[in-house]
Order: sequence, then C-alpha cells, then structure tokens
Amino acid sequence: MASYNVNNKNKKEEKKKISFFLIFPAIAVLAIIPLITYYYSYETKLDQFEWYTGPVKQTDFFLRYKTVALIIISIYMVFAVIYMVFGEERKFAWDKKLIPLLVYAVISFISAIASKYSYFSFNGIYEQFEPVWVLIGYFIIVYYCFFVFQEETVLRRTMRWFIAGISIMAALGLSQAFKHDFLRTEIGQKLISPKTGLEFKFELGRAYLTVYNPNYVGFYATLIVPVLVALIFAAKKLWCRIGYALLAISLIIILFASQSRAGVITIIISLLLMLLCMRKVFIKNWKITVAAIAVFAVAFIGINVMNQNILLNRMKSMFSMTPETHLLESIVTNDDNVTIKYNGNSLVFKVEQDEYNNDIFSLEDGSGSPVSYSAAEDNSAYKVDDVRFPFTFSSVRVPESFYGFLVTIEGQPWYFSNMMKPNNKTYYALGGNMSLMKLTEHEKSLSFLENHYHFANGRGYIWARTLPLLKKYFLLGSGPDTFIMAFPNNDLVGLYNSWHQNEIVTKPHCLYLQTAVQTGVPSLIALLLFFIFYIVNSFTIYWKHDYEGYLPKVGVAILASSIGYMILALTNDSCVATSPIFFALIGIGLGINHKLKQDIKNNQLTQD
Repeated sequence: MASYNVNNKNKKEEKKKISFFLIFPAIAVLAIIPLITYYYSYETKLDQFEWYTGPVKQTDFFLRYKTVALIIISIYMVFAVIYMVFGEERKFAWDKKLIPLLVYAVISFISAIASKYSYFSFNGIYEQFEPVWVLIGYFIIVYYCFFVFQEETVLRRTMRWFIAGISIMAALGLSQAFKHDFLRTEIGQKLISPKTGLEFKFELGRAYLTVYNPNYVGFYATLIVPVLVALIFAAKKLWCRIGYALLAISLIIILFASQSRAGVITIIISLLLMLLCMRKVFIKNWKITVAAIAVFAVAFIGINVMNQNILLNRMKSMFSMTPETHLLESIVTNDDNVTIKYNGNSLVFKVEQDEYNNDIFSLEDGSGSPVSYSAAEDNSAYKVDDVRFPFTFSSVRVPESFYGFLVTIEGQPWYFSNMMKPNNKTYYALGGNMSLMKLTEHEKSLSFLENHYHFANGRGYIWARTLPLLKKYFLLGSGPDTFIMAFPNNDLVGLYNSWHQNEIVTKPHCLYLQTAVQTGVPSLIALLLFFIFYIVNSFTIYWKHDYEGYLPKVGVAILASSIGYMILALTNDSCVATSPIFFALIGIGLGINHKLKQDIKNNQLTQD
C-alpha cells in the first residue's frame, strides 16, 4: 500500500500543467463562439425550388460565422490532440461510450456524400448553417473535452473563462429583458453590422441573446443554470457564491423574458434531477435551497406581470388538446383537372378555352355527376350552386403575368392554370413568387397529429408531415442541413390549415426527427445510444456519491443540464448557436466520470 501511495504521488508530481493553448478550444466553444454575431449577406440558392417564396439574397447575423468558427476550432482540436499524444507523449485516451457518436459522425459524412443536395450538406443552408463539418465537429468536441478534462485544475481554469462568457451573455440578456436591448443601440448595431438602422424581428422586452431565436434561450439557460448551481455549492469563498447566484438568477429572468415555455419546464426538471442526486447536499444547505426556489418564483411572477400575464397565458396554451376540423382537406392538380376535397366531398374543375380565349368551366362531384354554377350577385364571379361546395370562382387574366382561374374557399384565394406552359395543358397551382407547382395528396400521419395541427405551438402539423418522411429517408437521410428540401413545402393546403401559410418550414422543431430525416434512422439510433450510455454511466456514479470535492458537483450538474437539453430537444432542433455548448459539456462530463471511476477504483485498491 505504501508503494502505491508513493507511485501515485510521483505521477502527480510528473504531471505538467496543461498549456492555455490546449484548453483554449474548449473555452472558445463554451464562451466565445456563442457570442459571435455579425452581418452576413448571401444567396440562398433556393430559388431553384418552386416552393421557395423568399428573396434570393438573405442576411444572417447569428449562425454563419459561428459555423465558420466552430469548424476552425474543430480542426484546431484535431491538431492539438496529435500534439499532445506525439509531442507531449500523453497517453491516448478512449472510452467505448464514444463509439456510437463516432458512428453518428461517419454516417453523417456518408449521408452528405450520397445526398441529392450535397452542396447544402457541405456548405450549410438558409436559417440553419449546420453542415456535415459541424456534425463531425460535435464528435471532435466531445472527444477533445473528454481527453483534456480529467483533472480538476484544468476544469477550474476553464470554468473561469466560461463564467466570463456567461457574464457577458447575461448582461446582454438583461438589457433585452428590461427593454434596453444593447444590440439595438447605435454602438451595438455598429458591433454587429457595417450599417445601422437595423430592423429587429423580436419585440422589445423579449430576450433572444445571440442564439438566433428566443426558443434557443431555453437551451442556453437549461445548459448553464445547473452548472452555476453546482458552482455555488462547490465555491469556498462567499463572494464567489454570490456571483454564481446572481448569474443564475439573471439567466432565469432572461429565460422568462424569452417566453420559452419548454425551456421553463426543462430547467425545472433539470434542477429537480440535480436535487434528487445531491439530496444530502441540498438538505445540508436547506437555506440556500429555499432561497433559490423563492427567487425562481419571484422572477417568474415579476416577468409575467411586466409582460401582461404572457408567461401564464403561453404556458396554458402550450399543449392544445382540442381536436381541430379542417373542412378543406386537399387540393390535387391532375393532368386534366383540379380536384378539391372539402368536408368529405370532392369537386372537380375542368377548364377549356374557346376561340376568344375565354374559359369554359365544367364542374363535377366525386361520383362524376355535373355540378351547376351561376353568376354571383355582383357578376364579378361564379358561385357553385351545390351547398356542399360554398365556393366562388372566376377567370383571371393578368397580361404577361398570369392566365388561369381563381377559386375562393373560406375567403382564401387559390389560383390555378393550364395555360401557363406552352403545349402543356396540365393543371398547376400558383405558389409564392409566381411559381407554378403541382399539388398532390400527402401521406397521413398519426391521427392525433392530423387532428391537432396546432399542438405544441403549431408543431403538430410539422410532425405530422415529417413522420412519413422517415420511410423515404430511412437509411442515409436526405443529407445534413437539407430538411427544408425533404419537407413537403408544396403542401399548400396543410400549410393553410395549420396557419403556416406563406411560410417555409425549414426545420421539424425536434432534434430527433431532424436527425432521422437528414442523416437517417441508423444515425439517430447511434446518437440515442450515445446519450443513453452517458446517462446510465453517470447515474451509476452520482446517485449515491458523497459529493465531496469539486468534480462530482460539476459532473452531476452537467448530467442534469444534458438531460434537460435532451428533453428540450423533443420540441426544438439542433442549432450551431447552442449545440456546441451541449457537446462540450457532455464531453467534459465524460472526462469527469472517467476520472471519478478511476479514483473509486484506486480507493478500493488502497483499502485492499
């Protein structure tokens, strides 16, 4: 036993202090990249698709340069590992729990190569900018953090920089929450753009930080607050505890101001999980626990009152369970007619042109029986005489623009034509930007989703149209960053019924569906296995741990943060603004777990 202690002491003495340049990549991912915000103008290259209704040129502030920085840092990490192994002769570390994540990265790369839309898979896309290099980067980040963060001194040094980044983010978020958004000031605008006078998408008083969307504020707070709570208990100095507490309170206020309902729920779950694991520590420090709960409640009430009860109202409406009725069921543009299904009945439009180019309409129901029509009262259109079809319709002639006919259903105009393409009498519907598109029947999904399009703030419809895509893209997916092409954005009726009309669905609002569609179901299974292995491994360590020392407190906080992120990912997508923080933390968590297991094993050897 004496021999073991001497050897162990010698090993500690031989250990060199790790260079700042080797912990810098993790600092960049945790504290610097989330703050990167700058004007970027680009061509979407989506005008080739009939459903794309936006301008060819778009601007981005929050995603593109984060992506570039993340790719550079990932490359840096690769060379840093090579240097540590061969230059400093450190022992190469590996953990079999990393294998599923490696498989996920490999499948993602194969998916990008095989994709019909590989340009976007390798370069990123409108409103996403998460190409395959970023997905591979997530694996590199996890491995690097696992490799580097197995010592308390390294973690403590990095945490100082992490806290500095959180402090800047918190200051910005508070300015947004209290309606003095720094980014809207002249100085703020000059920092993020070569010009001032910018238009901001979100209303004053709603926090969005630099993470692109208020929904991702939920991700950020869920990842950070448990870590801050752990540091409160780990810190020995009172001023440090006060500082961590103030940061945690600030982030909770910012979370409420973002109106991320799912974020509020997941942060509660994360903290409850942490409370269960660290029950003895929380009971021992019951005054801090009670104070924290009180602050949480006061912050919620305060932000709710400031914003006219918006938090409670949004929480109440989060999961609408009232079944919906969609009278307009489908519109199909066939080769020889337009078929409209309405309230269980079908109306078929056929149009021919006479020698003067006037439309001659012929209407039939689903059984082939003629349906009569007559002039409307103001003679500006025709009305269908059959009570089953409360429609009006008329010819439309706009020189050098559109030749066809208009059908008005429930006050909504629908334009069709069989005259716009030379020598082509096929029927088309008019989409955005005057594009002609074919409308088809779309495969139905789960009956609950089909009857609850507005479930989870409109996600019901998106999930209903996404689930059937899993069969088509089962093996390798459509390619990283290509969900926008895989999704049926030409489902004009579904978009209309779900209130997504005139919108382009760019993401499924679910990380797991996003992964399954873009890189295939096997890649999703690999990712889930990685999550499960990490959670199971962590619980075996932390459920009965005594939490003496710094590492276990941070380790269990990262477990709580990660589980919160995974739950929140059910209703939100992966995003380069927040996902790198998650993968960095889970990598650090794996490193801490590895170290704690070694310590447990060494202690057992000592006792023997």
